Amino acid sequence: MSSREIAQIVEDYLKSVSRVLTSGFETEDMLEELETHINEAFQNKVQERPLANKIDLLREVLNDLGEPKEIAEEFKRADVLLQGPEEDDRRTFWLVVRFAINMVIAVVAAWFVSTLPDAGVSFYWALVVFLMFGLA
Repeated sequence: MSSREIAQIVEDYLKSVSRVLTSGFETEDMLEELETHINEAFQNKVQERPLANKIDLLREVLNDLGEPKEIAEEFKRADVLLQGPEEDDRRTFWLVVRFAINMVIAVVAAWFVSTLPDAGVSFYWALVVFLMFGLA
């Protein structure tokens, strides 16, 4: 029932959550926030029931939080909500750029294939084929 055992249980729980989270810039901040929340909830339980077994109280806190996978999913959802519309604008921009590059490559490739002397392929058929491959 030592503070070392309690710290180890919290550390194991946080490691379980971090394994499920994708590594990123905010992952450490999220884990620190979670650790703070666990410690505050644990201290509140200890104040409410000072005679209870501290490890049991900590396990109650962790059970109230849920499985590490559930916690990680909540953090991911919150991260997506925090990204906001500018992230969507950036994705849209790069999608349009990628589409434009594919179109240019398809037109150049179709022109090149149609100018080959023994190919016998029309520019439009070659363009359709290259567009299908480029957009897939």
